[in-house]
Amino acid sequence: LIMPFEPFSYQYEGIAWLFSSQSALLADEMGLGKTMQTITAIRLLLRSGQARRILLICPKPLIPNWQREFRTWAEELPVVVMEGNGARRRMLWTMPGVPILIANYELMTRDLTEIPEEEQPKFDLLVLDEAQRIKNRESNTALTARAIKRRRSWALTGTPIENRLEDLWSLFDFIMPNILNFPRISGMRALLRPPSRKAPT
Repeated sequence: LIMPFEPFSYQYEGIAWLFSSQSALLADEMGLGKTMQTITAIRLLLRSGQARRILLICPKPLIPNWQREFRTWAEELPVVVMEGNGARRRMLWTMPGVPILIANYELMTRDLTEIPEEEQPKFDLLVLDEAQRIKNRESNTALTARAIKRRRSWALTGTPIENRLEDLWSLFDFIMPNILNFPRISGMRALLRPPSRKAPT
């Protein structure tokens, strides 16, 4: 691939890891190139024929940034932003031939809950940027994201744990459903709690 700038060695490792992963949580800190690594891995998936349809979900203010980064790192890839009235958006959700679709979390939640089950779109890759938006596992946002039909799941966030251990559990429940299938989240805390030390008798 021709790139406008030479990535750092750790970014090459991140690109290779994403490209080879069905499920991935990329939790680099801000400024380390999560966007570039993701876009380059997407290029490789499309070039190799391993993906044809990709959905990227991000907060609405970040959509221009993703458009700019796609133009910089993958100018050959057509990117369509989910916008317009309800009829146009529904067409975009289900229209074949759109390799990369970008939508914000609010439209994802609003639109996909209104599409019948048999008409739900399917994707080869679903990417959640600022994935801490699904930290509440029972929220409509998290439920909608988990219900999207896809073959690969990637989550990008600089803050995988914002407030509680459950934040991380919700992310893993998206990328690898049932991998942490505890009856209650308290069970996870119990596993991570250090063993108690009894006083000598």
